[in-house]
Amino acid sequence: MKYSTIIFDLDGTLLDTSQGIMECANYTANKMGIHKLTVDQQKSFIGPPLMDSFINVCGFSENEAKKAVNLYRERYKEKGIFEANHYDQIKELLILINEKKCKAAVATLKRDDFAKKIINHFGLSPYFHTIHGTDDEDAHNKSDIILMCLKEIEQVDLSEVVMIGDSIYDAIGAEQLNIDFIAVTYGYGFKNKEDASRIKNVFIAEKVNDIIKYLYF
Repeated sequence: MKYSTIIFDLDGTLLDTSQGIMECANYTANKMGIHKLTVDQQKSFIGPPLMDSFINVCGFSENEAKKAVNLYRERYKEKGIFEANHYDQIKELLILINEKKCKAAVATLKRDDFAKKIINHFGLSPYFHTIHGTDDEDAHNKSDIILMCLKEIEQVDLSEVVMIGDSIYDAIGAEQLNIDFIAVTYGYGFKNKEDASRIKNVFIAEKVNDIIKYLYF
């Protein structure tokens, strides 16, 4: 193994959570007086902090965005959290990581309690040493959350850590902490290898099996 600690993003990396996120974004916009979001607008909610998305996509003020986030999370808690699927070979990858006695963690911009609930629902909790998400106020950025994971598992040597994710938020979080980053293009952020090559990374994976090959060979 190239690393002793492997940190994963959640949406677009471990699970295809697009259906739940898009449905909740459209539901919330409708409740807030916007008739319907386009598919591209709905997709833009996958990855970024919710506050940012409601301000940038819907044109809401900060107070309106806070109300929208609460509405979104009400629906997400009841329905959206279960509208997701495993990516092919994710479970195989996590089993291999555990067999090699490596530490695995999740660092996500999804709310912490939602992240833990969805990972448990889809049977992935046993494979992770720690899971951290953002708080109710979306006050944490990606590097903050990665640091929470590293502190809990007492990982000091950052040369042995890699972040795996599908978005610029994951890449920036890794770069701010000076840890390696694997970009995946099967999620929602990076559209292809060319897109992902614009950011600092040690490897670009087009499918989960690419990650397995990179880590093990």
